[in-house]
Amino acid sequence: MTNKLIRLSKLISHAGICSRKNAEFLIKKGDVKINDKIFKEFFIEKNLIKSIKVKDKVLSKIQTRIWILNKPFGYVTSTKEQFNQKSMFRLIPQDLPRVVSVGRLDIQSEGLLLLTTNPNLSSYLENPSNKIERRYIVKVSGKIPKNLDQLVKNQVLVDGILYKGVKIKLSNNIKKNIIEVYLIEGKNREIRKILNYFDLKVEKLQRISFGPFKLNDINIGNIVEIESKLLNKFLISIGFKDENNFR
Repeated sequence: MTNKLIRLSKLISHAGICSRKNAEFLIKKGDVKINDKIFKEFFIEKNLIKSIKVKDKVLSKIQTRIWILNKPFGYVTSTKEQFNQKSMFRLIPQDLPRVVSVGRLDIQSEGLLLLTTNPNLSSYLENPSNKIERRYIVKVSGKIPKNLDQLVKNQVLVDGILYKGVKIKLSNNIKKNIIEVYLIEGKNREIRKILNYFDLKVEKLQRISFGPFKLNDINIGNIVEIESKLLNKFLISIGFKDENNFR
């Protein structure tokens, strides 16, 4: 069986050295070595890699780590701050390694936001084909249709956009206008747009789980790392294998 080819520039980029474009420039220039020999190809079989050097600096293998941040209302999931916006990266301790967020929560939403050192894991968790479910608690204003769960079952078309895999549970708090929403796609402002279609305005939206990762009792604004043994169990449970990381 032929070993899978992996993109060398992707490995370099994910290790935090530089962008993929700059990595390709370094490869062409001869600044990248595989097993102490200059390597100028963009792809290589995974099993052939024993070491990678960029400008004679050894490239470390990615250590997959995940943190859960309880994002407060009013923070954007971005490093850019426009107007009076506040970035959620203000809440991250300075001694954390380079991380990427798994998906986004809009500025008005709060709750569980995953951060990881491994961009491949981020892409895997976000990919709808992997059917990793996100769970939200939503408080709305307006009259909730008694059959709302059936109206959105499997898929719903809103303003020309098809939303798939949406589930709504009319919880015991329905008298308080609180419902539970489950997604596998996580499109831009998906919950707000769907509920607005049914004349419901979102007053509060909180994500409480993403696959096996749960918010539990993490205080708002706080960040907690998933312990490595538990993380390994979680990754196995969702079928994640890091094909692009050389090992």
